[in-house]
This record gives sequence, structure tokens and C-alpha cells, in this order.
Amino acid sequence: MLRVGMYYSVKTLKEKGYSLRKISKELGIHRKSVKEILRRISEGKYEAGPINKIKKLEIYRDDIEKYLENGLTAKAIHQRLVSRGVEISYPSVSRYVKLFAGKGEVYIPVNNLPGEEAQVDFGYFGLFEKDGKKVKVWCFSMILSNSRYAYYCFVADQRISTFLLCHIKAFEYFGGVSKTVKIDNLKSGVLKVDFYEPEFQHQYAQLLSHYGSSGITARPRRGQDKGKVESGIKYAKNNFLKGLEHRDYYQAEKEFKNWNDNICNKRLHGTTRKIPFNVFAQEEKPMLLPLPSHRFEILDIGHRNVNSLAHINYRYNYYSVPYQYAKEMVRIESNGSVLRIYKGTEQIALHQISTSEGNYITNESHKPPYKQKKDREYYLQNIQSIGDHAVLFMEALEKHHPYNWYRMVSGLIHLQKRYNNQVIDKACKRALNYQAYSYQTVKNICENRTYETDEKIPENKQTNGGYNHNLSIYDGLINKLQFIFTSIF
Repeated sequence: MLRVGMYYSVKTLKEKGYSLRKISKELGIHRKSVKEILRRISEGKYEAGPINKIKKLEIYRDDIEKYLENGLTAKAIHQRLVSRGVEISYPSVSRYVKLFAGKGEVYIPVNNLPGEEAQVDFGYFGLFEKDGKKVKVWCFSMILSNSRYAYYCFVADQRISTFLLCHIKAFEYFGGVSKTVKIDNLKSGVLKVDFYEPEFQHQYAQLLSHYGSSGITARPRRGQDKGKVESGIKYAKNNFLKGLEHRDYYQAEKEFKNWNDNICNKRLHGTTRKIPFNVFAQEEKPMLLPLPSHRFEILDIGHRNVNSLAHINYRYNYYSVPYQYAKEMVRIESNGSVLRIYKGTEQIALHQISTSEGNYITNESHKPPYKQKKDREYYLQNIQSIGDHAVLFMEALEKHHPYNWYRMVSGLIHLQKRYNNQVIDKACKRALNYQAYSYQTVKNICENRTYETDEKIPENKQTNGGYNHNLSIYDGLINKLQFIFTSIF
């Protein structure tokens, strides 16, 4: 969390009354960067801009470590880097060397007040058997810094939703919330790079805000910043994991919970020489922030590519977006029942999650206008603009052609591109007079300009759906065939 996460850390420390100098020292960034971050936060901007951080030297870490092992001073290391073409100032190198691996640094224990801080971390527990297959398992731990009262649980995936749910369960286990939560930067941890996405960091900050808490990140390579939870992870591995005689996930999960409740939290702590459960019950729990009336709603957040059909894939179904966004990247948010789709900060689609699979869920308004299915009101409004006889003709089409009337009405509306409304309305009137209920009839009348006369419609023109032919012609043909047949036989 060296980007967006730094904003939340600076904000939290400032709200706790830290000075710019103290924030700079605590987070390892320049005071000017702290000042700039606070300015951007005051403007409501949390997108990480350029930060004047000593992390510019991180890519040279291995080389600097060798230089230090060989006894080179910060000045000599700066000269070596500059000679290699690295554009870096000596003060930046000096600050980096002082922080690097804590060499020569004296650590002062930090005593946290009850309810002030919780620390969070993950530890890898190895492979376990779950549902007939082997899965990687991690241990999530949240420890209250004052009492050392701890919450542990198994996790078998690396989703952000799991990370957030662990926090919620920990708060509920404590029956309250610490004022701050200190987490590792998790650069090589269970969440990997996903946690650096701004959407995820914003959601984590929203979760903590929902519970009245704030997040602070531990400084890179400063294990002492979250030494309590790291020691807790080590204790869980040595005391619980090493004594586990099987690798059944569900059985181990139950045993881990029992160990958490009855061994971990009720043993004599090696550092404090007190029992965490007693200190928690007597001193820390009354100082925790109360739980809110309802749980934080965890969202499934991600990105999707819109296909050429203007749909995205989500949980084995396809959901539509407006056709203008075809082949673009969009962001999704789902709480399990509703799917929201965003382009930037604008919500462009909203769908109910389907319980079936393999379906296309399409909003008609997302289609191009010429492909959208129109309702009767749409056709009626357009026909009314033509005239009264056109309306009567549409009603006749609905009666005589109940399954495809709308196609014929679309044709009438399309005639407006070639003829004025008065001509089309008169043509509809003439077609009604002859009970010729078809689009082709009206089109022929317009083309032949017979809408002003009383002349009958030619029989060779398609009328009444194309079925008004002179049947006497067929009678004559049948008589001739009968005569020929009789003559032959």
C-alpha cells in the first residue's frame, strides 16, 4: 500500500494529531510529500500522484546491501550509484541507508493504549486436503496490541472479499473495533498485487470507516512496526501447526478455533506475563468502539472486457452494457444479488444476478436504436403523427395480423422518408375502403398515386395480404384440364 494506501495512512495520522515531521518519520516519506498528500485529500483526491519517496532506490536494494556489507558509507554508495547513471540525491541515499534493514537502529517498544490499535497479518500454513483436493492454506490473524487478545482463522483463497470478511469476523469476535488497524504492505503476501488496485484499497478504507476505524500501513522492512502480530503468527505455527497430526482442512479448522479460544488467548503471554483473555475482558474490551448495527456489505470488484455483442461475462452468464461500450474495459461491482457496471465513475448498467448459467441477460435500452424491440405505445405515437386513418389502419393490422403487425406498421412509419403524412394517411384510407390490410397495399397506392381517386385497386396488385386473386381464372384452367383428360382416355 505504497500508493493510494499511503493517502489513508497520512490522513489517519493527521487525524490523530501527528505533526508533518512525525508523519514523515513514521511513514518514511518527505515532509513535502506529506504536505502535498494532505492538500490533495482536502480537495477530495485520493488518486496517488508522484510521491518523493526514497523507494526510488528499491530497485538497487541488492547492490546497496552488498555495498553496506563491504563497509561503504552512504556517501560512497551515492557516488557509486551516480557513476552508474542513477539520478538520485545524496540525502535520499542517506535516508534509505538509515532505514535499510534497520541496520544499527535501536528499537523502542511501543505501548499502545487499550482499544487503540490492532495488527493484521497472514502466515502460510502449507497444503491441506479440502473437498477431495489439496489446497494452499493461510492463517489470518488480528491481534489487539494492548491485551494481545487474538483472532485466528483459516483462509484458502486470495480474494479481496476473503480479506475483508476476515476483518469483519475478527471485529465480531472481539465484540468491538480498535481505533486503528495496522497492516503489512502485503507486497509478497496472500493478496499479491490485487491489493494495490485503487478500487480494493478504497473498499478496505470504506470497511474500516463503516466500523469507525482507520488503517495504517507498516513501513517496508520494519518488522517491529507490526511485531506483535508477526510474533503471533510464529506462535501459531510453532504451537498449533507443528503439533497437528493430519491435514484435513475442515477438522483442522475446528481444532484451530478451539486452540484460539482455549489455549492461545488463555496462556501466560511470554512478553506481557499476563493472560490475554483477562487483560482483554478487564481493560481493553470496554475501550473498543461499538459494532455498527449491520455488517459491512462486501462487494465483488473486478474488471471485464466487453465483447463485440456488448455483453460481459460474470459468473457463467452474459450481462449487457450500452452498445457504445463494445470492446472496451469496464469495472464491475456485485454484492451477490445485484451487478453494477461502471465506466470510470459513471454507472452504465445495472442487472439482477441470474441464478441460472449460460444465458444472455440483455436490457433492450442497451441495444442500438434500430435493434431495440418497440412496444405498442411507440408504434401508436408514430402512427398518430401520420393521421387518423393511419391509426385505424394500424388497429386493422393488429386484428388481421396479430403476430407480425408491428413489422407492417414499421413499414408505414418508414414511408415517411419518401412521402408526406397527408399522402400516407390518404393511402391508408383507400386501403381501408377496400379492406386491403397490408403494408404493400399502402405502398402501392402511394407509388401509383391512386390515393386521390375512386378507382379500384388493380387485381394484379397485392391486396389484403396478397390473397385477393380472381378465382375464375383457376376455374377455367380446371375445366380445360378435365376436357383434355377425357379426350385422352
